[in-house]
Amino acid sequence: MGSYVLKRVLDIGKVHPKIIFAGTTLENCQVPVAVENTPLFEVKEAEEPGGPFRLSANFYNSQGELSLQIIDNEWRAYTTNWDVEAIGGVITVRDNPGHISLRLVVDSPERVVVDKLDMYLVDTYLGGFRFFGSPEKLVVELPNGNRNEYSGNLGNCCKVGLLFGTTKSRYFIDAMQS
Repeated sequence: MGSYVLKRVLDIGKVHPKIIFAGTTLENCQVPVAVENTPLFEVKEAEEPGGPFRLSANFYNSQGELSLQIIDNEWRAYTTNWDVEAIGGVITVRDNPGHISLRLVVDSPERVVVDKLDMYLVDTYLGGFRFFGSPEKLVVELPNGNRNEYSGNLGNCCKVGLLFGTTKSRYFIDAMQS
């Protein structure tokens, strides 16, 4: 993992945050989005009563390099980025001039929105997944060449909201056993 250049804290509230992942709304999900065994988002209970929920997330740029990471509400932008801009509740990550690989909006303490995404994530066993996102739609190119589009979906009260991978994923196995 590369070194990071920025480190700041997100304002996450005392209510389970709603994650809007490029047009798909995920509420009350412990792991809103995962690829095989890698959570892209994870939400944990507060460490102490009355404290904020803890949000963790991993974002990669269009080249597959870790670009932004959130660990228990603290975000870190990595030096692999060309530019990172944080204005108000908006974090914009560019991996080269004029190319936004991530725009993350925290528009209230209970709502986190991924409204622009160009991410490539390589799973050791499955190969590469490419994610393209806008406020209205998520497009996922799978390692086998298939392409799926998601728009206007809602996941609520589930252990895992969106899972990309196989039935061998630990998240899939855990969900089937509970």
